[in-house]
Amino acid sequence: TGSWRTAPEPIAEDQITATKTADVVIIGGGIAGVSTAVSALENGLSVIVLEKNETPRMTGLDFGCVNPSLVKEAGLGITEEQQYQLVRDWVHMGANRVRPDIIWKFVRHSGEAVDWIAKKAVAGGCRATIAAMRSNSDTYYNYTYTIEFPDGPLYDIASGSFGVNDVITILRQHISDGGGSYLTNTTACQLEKEGDRVTGAIATTADGAYIRYSANKGVVLCTGDFGANPEMLQDLCCFDFDSFDPEGYINVSVNDGSGHRMGLWAGGAFQAGPQPLMILPQSYPYFYLRVNDRGERYCNEDCDSVNMCVNQLQQHEGKSWSIWDNKWREEIPASLEVSGGMSWDQDFREMGTPWSAETEEVGTHDWEEEAGLLVKADTLEELAEKAGIPAESLKATVERYNELVAGGTDLDFGKRPELMTAISEPPFYALRMQTSLCVSVGGLNVNIDSQILDETGAPIPGLYAVGNTAGGLFGVDYNEAPTPGVSLGRCVTFGKLLGEHLATI
Repeated sequence: TGSWRTAPEPIAEDQITATKTADVVIIGGGIAGVSTAVSALENGLSVIVLEKNETPRMTGLDFGCVNPSLVKEAGLGITEEQQYQLVRDWVHMGANRVRPDIIWKFVRHSGEAVDWIAKKAVAGGCRATIAAMRSNSDTYYNYTYTIEFPDGPLYDIASGSFGVNDVITILRQHISDGGGSYLTNTTACQLEKEGDRVTGAIATTADGAYIRYSANKGVVLCTGDFGANPEMLQDLCCFDFDSFDPEGYINVSVNDGSGHRMGLWAGGAFQAGPQPLMILPQSYPYFYLRVNDRGERYCNEDCDSVNMCVNQLQQHEGKSWSIWDNKWREEIPASLEVSGGMSWDQDFREMGTPWSAETEEVGTHDWEEEAGLLVKADTLEELAEKAGIPAESLKATVERYNELVAGGTDLDFGKRPELMTAISEPPFYALRMQTSLCVSVGGLNVNIDSQILDETGAPIPGLYAVGNTAGGLFGVDYNEAPTPGVSLGRCVTFGKLLGEHLATI
């Protein structure tokens, strides 16, 4: 019922000051947009990319995919049978609210797509590596490894420039070298149709002029998510975001759902709701005891990071602490053998590089303490006081937890015994957990060719979506298992495939 669902009045013809034409008009110049543009150019099509900002959003590190060359050469590829089980697990985690045919297309083509990007990234000064982090959990098993691109010209961890920054910049250069146009400060505001077919888009320039961009082959929506649009979040998602403590929950999305809205106004339909979200921790709790603001344990801590965040946001005001003791230097690396994965390991750790207690202490713990998130004490009473948790409740919770550890079975929540470790040796630690809404990952219904579908399931001629504007891959939330890093991986994969597809029309 939100006002965002209502299409604006068409822009009058006398307000349009110029018309530009290309085979493909791409709205959004992030990783999905530049991947689609480069692929289209390489397949002989002319391209115009419309980016509303001076610089596109460049965030992310890991490119998730299945069997890229680097992984296969390391003897870490997965078999056909494992691919089959991967898809089954993926569909199950999506509560059957996903498109298995789209997932299968990703599984079959993502490795070659990331190889395609890797060749360009390496030529641009990056180094292709395999990330070490991988979950060996029985329930949240990662079938695949992710590819990262460190050491490029822009790579600077301290400034937050890593991974996708260099890749997008390199692909933008390929667009320029290939004769395409990448226009910044150009905001698409409406799609145009002739009958049922989408024929182009009208956009405003930095000085407010309206320009028509006509597309011979198709318009592609690559505008990212809608996480920065409060009205859309309220209408489409299941959480009451206003109820969360701002010290424990932050929204880092910057996209307002403009592509979703334009696609809806052109006749497109959303995937079944509520729409899934990528909610990730800002600090890593590993497998340790989790308590809410009453000092009570509330979940099985043997989960992937997305599930842990979803569990947290169901607590009062979304408040949560992770509790552990002085044995962490031995316990964490031992846990990686039976679980691990994203947010249960150390970012930027490459295959063959050991997990480092020094990195954890000097890097992670330092900033958490400076931010007031991490406290430590020699007694549980003092720890509770510093964290603002009821002391008697925390002591009772830890006592019960230690009893379960000693008994060898988690009778309360079912955590695997190999991840049950007593909280007994001071100093004790309490980490205030912060969750972040990174992006929404649900969107407009598309088919395996990325063509947007209407409410009857029929494709809308001339209209496509790639990346977080497109639906089909996630049903409940961003399940990073069984293929971690799939958010960037899907942008590259379906961008490459769409450029190839459009050349056949």
